[in-house]
Amino acid sequence: MIRDNLAGILVFLFFTANQALADWPQWRGAARNGVAEGVVELPVISEENTPEQLWVSSEIPSDHDGGHGSLSVSKGKVIVAIVWHRDEPTEKRQFTRTVLGSLGHRGTGSLDPAVVEKMEDDRINLSRRLRGKALDDYAKKWVEENLNEKAQLSLGSWVAGRFKKGASALPLTLLNEIDKKSKHVFQSQAELEEWVSARDWTEAQKAEVLSKVPDTEKLANDVILALDKSTGEEIWKYETPGHPSGRGSSSTPAVSGGKVYAALSSHIHCVDEATGQPVWKTALSKKGPASSPMVVDGKVFLQQGKLTAFDAATGEVVWENKDVKSNNSSPNIWKNIVVCNSTKELIGVNKDTGETVWKAEGGGDATPVVFEDYMVVPSRTDGSNLIAYKLTGDGPEKLWSKAFNALRYGSSAIIHDGYVYHLGSARHWCINLQTGEVAWERIVQSQISSPILADGKLLVYENRGGLLSMIEATPEDYNVIGKTKVAALYCASPALVDRDIFFRTKDSVKCFRLK
Repeated sequence: MIRDNLAGILVFLFFTANQALADWPQWRGAARNGVAEGVVELPVISEENTPEQLWVSSEIPSDHDGGHGSLSVSKGKVIVAIVWHRDEPTEKRQFTRTVLGSLGHRGTGSLDPAVVEKMEDDRINLSRRLRGKALDDYAKKWVEENLNEKAQLSLGSWVAGRFKKGASALPLTLLNEIDKKSKHVFQSQAELEEWVSARDWTEAQKAEVLSKVPDTEKLANDVILALDKSTGEEIWKYETPGHPSGRGSSSTPAVSGGKVYAALSSHIHCVDEATGQPVWKTALSKKGPASSPMVVDGKVFLQQGKLTAFDAATGEVVWENKDVKSNNSSPNIWKNIVVCNSTKELIGVNKDTGETVWKAEGGGDATPVVFEDYMVVPSRTDGSNLIAYKLTGDGPEKLWSKAFNALRYGSSAIIHDGYVYHLGSARHWCINLQTGEVAWERIVQSQISSPILADGKLLVYENRGGLLSMIEATPEDYNVIGKTKVAALYCASPALVDRDIFFRTKDSVKCFRLK
C-alpha cells in the first residue's frame, strides 16, 4: 500500500523548504497535490455543526472582471492575484466577446452545417402554440435527436435557448457577421450606428445590437493582494498598470523564499512577501495565462503558450520549451522532470536544460497530479479522459485510462492510499491506482474546481460552488459525510489551513472555520 504521508512530506520539502507545514503556499497546496499537510483532525460537517463564517473581505472582482484564480496562504496572509478590470467612459465602440455573448453568439464549428441549417429552420417555423413546458420539452427532444453526446454537453443548452426565444433570437448569419467585425474599433457611436444601419437587418434587430454595445471600455491593473488570515483585512496591495484579459487571467500565486510570484495580464511579477514591494517583473509572451507558477530550485516555471523557466531571483528567462503549448494547465514536478499537460499531449521537460524528455497521451487544461512515482491526469483526448501512469527513468508507463464525455476536464485528481479520487467533470470517482478497477462512481454536479484532502476527508464544491461537500476518502463506499452552503466561485478551488477554509466568491474572499 502506498504511504501518502512520507511522500507528501518529501515533495513538500522539495517545493517549499521555508514554508510552515500548515500553509497553502501555491496552487493545490504545499506539495501541489491537493493534500492539506499538518491537519490532525478535521471536524465533520453536519446540520448540527455547520462551518462558521469568520470573515468576508472587501470587494474583489472575479470572472470577466477578475478571473478565477485560487488563493495561496502563507505566514498569516491570504494572497490573491487579480487582473482588476474597470469600466471607463469612451467615445470608441467595439463588439467585444462580452457583447457577442450577450447577443447570443456561440461558435458552431463543431456542428455539421446541415444540423445548423435545420436548427435555424425549425426555430423560425416553430408553432406559436408551443409555450412553457411544451416548448421546453420540444427543445430538449430536438437536442437529443440532432446532437451527439459531446455536442449536447457543449452546445445543448445554447441550442435549447435559441428555440425558447423562437423567432426573436438573432439569426446566426447576423451574429456571424458581427463576430467578423469584433476586432474592429469604431471611433464613435455615430460610426457604429452608420455600420449597423447599412446592414440588411430588421429595425428591431438593429436596436437590439446597438443596445448591447456599451459606452465604456475595459481597462485593468495587475494586482496582488495580501489579506490578514485572521480578519480578512488588507495588509498590503501591489498594483501596477495591466492589460484587460478577462477571465483568461486565472492564475494562482506561488509563495516561496519570502517572495510572491504571480502571472497576471502582461507580466509575471515578483514582490516581497512581507511588504508587497516589487522585486522584478518580466513580460509574458502570452497575455493573461491561467497557468499557476511553480518554484523549484531557483526557477519559476510557467506555461504561457510555451513552458518558460524564469530565474527566481532576477526574472530573467533561463530557457523556453515550445513543445508545451498550453497556457491554462499548470506544471508539476517529478524528480528533475517538469510535467506539463500541453494542448494535445502530456510532455516531460528537463528542469535544468528545458529539453523535451518524453511525450505521452494526454492534453487539456487540468494539472497532472504526481505522487511518488505515479501520475494521474485528466485529458480532453477522446477515449482517454483520465489516465494513470507509472513514472520511470525511461518515461511514463500507462497503467490504465477511463473514457467519458464531459463539458469540462479541468479538475485535478487526488491520489491517496493507493486510490485515485477524481471529483470533477460532473462525476465523483474512486479508482484503484494500480489496476484501474472502479471502487465507486457517482454522477455529481462538480465540474472545474479541484478537491482537497485532509484527515481522510475530501472537500469539494458541488452545484456551481453553491455547496461544499465532505466525502470520506475510502474505497469501501461512497459516503457523503456532510454538506454546507458556501456560494463559492465554482471555477476557483479552495485552500485549507488547519481548520480554516478560504475561497473566492463572485465579489470577495471568505474564510469559514470547521468547528
